[in-house]
Amino acid sequence: MKIKNLETKTIAIPLKDKLLHGVGEHPGRLIFTIVKIETDEGVIGYGETGGGGYSLSPMIEKLKTSLIGEDLNIRRLRWKVASPISATYYNQLLPQIWFPIETALLDIKGKALGISISDQIGGKVKDEIEVSAYIFPTPNTLTVQELVNKVEKIVKEGGFRVVKLKTGVFSPKHEIDVVKELAERLPYIKFRLDPNGAWSLSEALYVARSLEGVNIEYFEDPVWTTNGLKAFRELSKYPVATNTVAIKFEDLPNVFLRDAVDIVLGDPHWWYGIYGFLELSASLWSLGLELGMHSPTETGIALAAMLHAASASPNLAYAIDTHYVHLSDDIIKRPFKISEGKIKVPTEPGLGVDVDENKIDKYQQLYEEEGEYTYHQVELTKEIVMIPRRSFINCKCHPY
Repeated sequence: MKIKNLETKTIAIPLKDKLLHGVGEHPGRLIFTIVKIETDEGVIGYGETGGGGYSLSPMIEKLKTSLIGEDLNIRRLRWKVASPISATYYNQLLPQIWFPIETALLDIKGKALGISISDQIGGKVKDEIEVSAYIFPTPNTLTVQELVNKVEKIVKEGGFRVVKLKTGVFSPKHEIDVVKELAERLPYIKFRLDPNGAWSLSEALYVARSLEGVNIEYFEDPVWTTNGLKAFRELSKYPVATNTVAIKFEDLPNVFLRDAVDIVLGDPHWWYGIYGFLELSASLWSLGLELGMHSPTETGIALAAMLHAASASPNLAYAIDTHYVHLSDDIIKRPFKISEGKIKVPTEPGLGVDVDENKIDKYQQLYEEEGEYTYHQVELTKEIVMIPRRSFINCKCHPY
């Protein structure tokens, strides 16, 4: 079986609301690049990447001539189009370009063999994957009570046990009050705070010390740079997770030798696909570091890939993150359901999801109408966000 054709489409899926975070905002939509690969035997596979403000379609299309006519030797193809040498030129985009190609090839193989992706990669150790309630402030939640009410609603609807809260948006005092109020209302919840490195070291330590007694699972990138994370970890005594200072395999010895982090948050998007994520899993196991899963944003296609990768990682120690609850729609025919804070791993052949081509066409048209965006600009304040953040959004209850 050989690759006959590769096709890409870029789509924009509306969000339920704009999402504010420590380095800007997602302005009401997320952009994804969908990859469709067809073989000479008529088997079709799908993959997905993106989720920031831009399309990766032009770069993926350039790989077409390198892939057509090749058989489905995934490891060989990864080295052909996404080797470490290539990565020195394309940097962090290359893993995100490879991920949807690998996913589509695994989808094809699974459909041809009648087995799921997780069975292809060695089998599942988990049938369900716990997910966090991934919460963003929005322009409609500018007070402590408004945001707390929103979090409580989402938590109860999905049965979540873990809340990941995007911070670094409002003043530290405002965000401290949000977490304290949530801890009172939802005492069974574990919290993870992620300001995207927007705090200074003194601000991060102020937040950490103000939340003593709250069930904090970890701080994710409370400050920028490896030195900053090491200092925060030593001075706060809280576990530190990252998906900014360890984003490729070459970074792992540095964070390990400097005792800068406890947890590396990987994902198939940034770590060379599902097989790359499993390689990360094994690497962290050997170093004695813990593994979590970051969410770069995803529709049901990439979420299925994430679930397969998570299910085959025995040392995945934490609930995975997902933006899924914020999408107003999906491009698979049977969207995933979150129950008791968990999602079932697909068991049908390949990815285990049925892609809705009509939805892809619908949201491709929206992308063409709305265009791309940079999420480092906040429409509410017209601010281009710098790191560490020097101006926070004024809320109604803690004027900054």
